[in-house]
Amino acid sequence: MANLSLRHICKIYPARGGAKKSLFNFKKKKAQTEVRVGDFTAVKDFNMEIEDGEFIVFVGPSGCGKSTTLRMIAGLEDISAGEMYIDGKLVNNVDAKDRDIAMVFQSYALYPHMTSYENISFGLKMRKIPDVRRDKEGNPVLDKDGNEIKIMRHYTKAEIDEKVQWAAGILGIKELLHSKPSDMSGGQRQRIALGRAMVRGPKVFLLDEPLSNLDAKLRTQMRSEIVKLHKALKTTFIYVTHDQVEAMTMGSRIVVMKDGFIKQIDTPTNLFDYPENKFVAGFIGTPQMNFFRVEITKKAKTLYAKFTNGETLKLSLDKMRPVLGEYLDGNPHEVYLGVRGEHVCVGESGVSASVNVTEILGSDMHVFFEIEGQEGDFIACLNCRLPLATGDRLHISFSEENVHLFDAESEKSILGRKE
Repeated sequence: MANLSLRHICKIYPARGGAKKSLFNFKKKKAQTEVRVGDFTAVKDFNMEIEDGEFIVFVGPSGCGKSTTLRMIAGLEDISAGEMYIDGKLVNNVDAKDRDIAMVFQSYALYPHMTSYENISFGLKMRKIPDVRRDKEGNPVLDKDGNEIKIMRHYTKAEIDEKVQWAAGILGIKELLHSKPSDMSGGQRQRIALGRAMVRGPKVFLLDEPLSNLDAKLRTQMRSEIVKLHKALKTTFIYVTHDQVEAMTMGSRIVVMKDGFIKQIDTPTNLFDYPENKFVAGFIGTPQMNFFRVEITKKAKTLYAKFTNGETLKLSLDKMRPVLGEYLDGNPHEVYLGVRGEHVCVGESGVSASVNVTEILGSDMHVFFEIEGQEGDFIACLNCRLPLATGDRLHISFSEENVHLFDAESEKSILGRKE
């Protein structure tokens, strides 16, 4: 088990050719590295402290830098700038094999000609461990000064078998130990890959989208299996996925990334309830949060939100989360008003809209609607069924306690947390 410290980590893939060089500051007084014109910066000033035993999930769209960060932790990619520590030891120049880290890949990477037992035990057969020289009776051999003689040795067959049987017992794959990968399902192969990592007893487990090749039902099952495995091993897990449902259900903390930058690090519930910017608010949660471009103005204890169709919705400041003072000066401010579908109310008052599509989900209903002057469709998730059809007019309002506001230019949240 181990804690990790990533300090101003950057990854730059150099451009081909002899382009001119320019200095790029990621942040003042922080990581600085020389970047040539045409270079691609995949990870930019990544800072994080990971405690021993945490389950950390890196999530974000394709190309955001999450897998690249994982590979730098593993030692499979060089760190262009910054420092990484494992248990307080700087490991920038430590080879991958010496970092005591195990990685589970998306493709399983099993040897097809080997049985499950052989796949799980292969790494142990190749690995050496510290020990002392012993005589035929198993007693330590001493040197002329009376000190034990230190050696490096391979695992014995008995030690290997004990570890393989232990891992197979936890993963429930003992009956598969003599089968080959071609005779197994995707979920069974993934368990074999996990077992191969487990027997090493690593300080850190790295998992790079391990469930992406499985069908929906099996993914749900394997998610719970991996969470159970983490609780059983009590080891640090770092998991990469593009699926925010996986992130929300598995991680103790989640790192949301975009374009190489960290957008927010927090617990699943805090990411959902208190997104720090519009990107996180839209990325976390299914269906995606609605965003309305509005103009807000404070009058007394009411916030007036003027929509693009000219209509105004009143929001009580007493019910809302606290709004930053600079937006309560009585002047109009352009913002994005964010609200999740389950917090949209359909009734006789509110902003007028028209129905585009309705979806009946048993006793629930999804209503997709549009507002004049606003781009795209919006969604209301209702826990009842209403007699609505395409083209019908309706009025929408919001649960004020669950409204989010983001600055139109910076896209950062302008709301504080509830006390």
